[in-house]
Amino acid sequence: MKKATKKTILLIEDDLPTIDVYETAFKQAKFEIETISWGQDAVKRVKEIQEGKAGKPDIVLLDLILPDMNGLQVLEEIRKQEKTKNLPVFILTNYTSQELAKMGYDLVIEKYLTKTEYPPSQLVKVIKERLK
Repeated sequence: MKKATKKTILLIEDDLPTIDVYETAFKQAKFEIETISWGQDAVKRVKEIQEGKAGKPDIVLLDLILPDMNGLQVLEEIRKQEKTKNLPVFILTNYTSQELAKMGYDLVIEKYLTKTEYPPSQLVKVIKERLK
């Protein structure tokens, strides 16, 4: 019998306490989780996926405010590459800006979630539902 492979989440987030909380919740829910804290590193990972040098995650959780660039710039890079253009991407941020949400949806995000409205346990449910 074939063992089911764990679903992989790529969390692009720079706040360490936030990363710890989400990593714990996702690992308890039997997800693989990889974290990238810098926009440039996320762009590099997208290019590695495109070149076949890195595995593709099942879903991306993307913060908008990163130390070196805007998360929407990372999203643009994800959508530019053939191998990642259809990746499910959820914006996960503290910002409740209609304008940012619209820009995200224009770049084809699936959900715009605010961290305060989606504590880790709730986010795990949303991700499980999406990856069924």
